[in-house]
Amino acid sequence: MKNYYEILGVKRNATLEEIKKAYRELVRQYHPDVGETSDVERFLEVQEAFEVLSSSERRKVYDEKIKQLERQYHEYHLRESLGHLLSDLEMFLHEFDTLRRFEHEAARRETPEYELPEDRSVEIILTPEEARSGGNLTLNVPVERECPECGGTGVTFPFTCFNCGGRGRIETVRPISIRIPEITRPKQYFTVDLHPFGIKGKLKITFKISYY
Repeated sequence: MKNYYEILGVKRNATLEEIKKAYRELVRQYHPDVGETSDVERFLEVQEAFEVLSSSERRKVYDEKIKQLERQYHEYHLRESLGHLLSDLEMFLHEFDTLRRFEHEAARRETPEYELPEDRSVEIILTPEEARSGGNLTLNVPVERECPECGGTGVTFPFTCFNCGGRGRIETVRPISIRIPEITRPKQYFTVDLHPFGIKGKLKITFKISYY
């Protein structure tokens, strides 16, 4: 079980503001775009920790899991007889494995099914009226997902998977609906996090006003 407090470098009783401050500092340090200090794996860990600790409900569930493991750990050391010790150790390991599998399953469910194969940028041309009024826009985003035939292995034994050609992933398209904000400059740039749409990655959008 990951120690999200340790990942963010904050105390267990840290306030939300302290958590946000630590998160911003670590993002600036490890973001893939910063250069020498970038660390994608560390950056994703920081993102994961912040998503849990910045949510009061998810943090409460996470803290309860920690307390439960701590209680089990202390109970384990307080057993007086070897027989009780071995019995409780077996129970502890079973419950710990149950928690671990529960976390793994929860993480699997939260991981987006789709992902951008690479950074994507789109340019959207707006009339002056559209730029002033905004509105909703549907975009078809090219994405990849795990091949359902081979489960991402690229093989349907004993042959190469015909469905994905051995890549383990297939290409498809996911429609997303975004809100166009009021555009006040001839060109404005936005980055959209696609996680809420079940897609891993970010889409860079350029809104351009056409006066012709």
